[in-house]
Amino acid sequence: MTPVRIHLTLGLVWLVAGMLLGEHMGRTGDHGQMPTHAHIMLLGGVLSIIWAMIYKVFGLTIGLLAWVQTLLYQIAALVMIVALYMLYGGMQSEATVGPVLGVTAIAVMVSTALMLVLSLRARL
Repeated sequence: MTPVRIHLTLGLVWLVAGMLLGEHMGRTGDHGQMPTHAHIMLLGGVLSIIWAMIYKVFGLTIGLLAWVQTLLYQIAALVMIVALYMLYGGMQSEATVGPVLGVTAIAVMVSTALMLVLSLRARL
């Protein structure tokens, strides 16, 4: 698998998961996971697919930096979304998951900065 395929595939998986959570909230009338739903759809789904498109359309080089960007982004998104689910589901306190959310937010920002570096190095 390449970073393009990983971002595209996981982005689509995230979108399906977000839609399932949204359907569950609508069916039960419990919208307590709305922040989690939004992060699944946008951070997990939409942004992952945008990363895949940027790699493919602009022909970004698939080297070590691309692999670091991909793995850092996808792992941070997964851990962040699980932490949000636990927080808004009442399974863990904010004191417990707050530091995890802080670290994963920084990891997502770093992976986005890596994408910026990759795009600036590309021959467009």
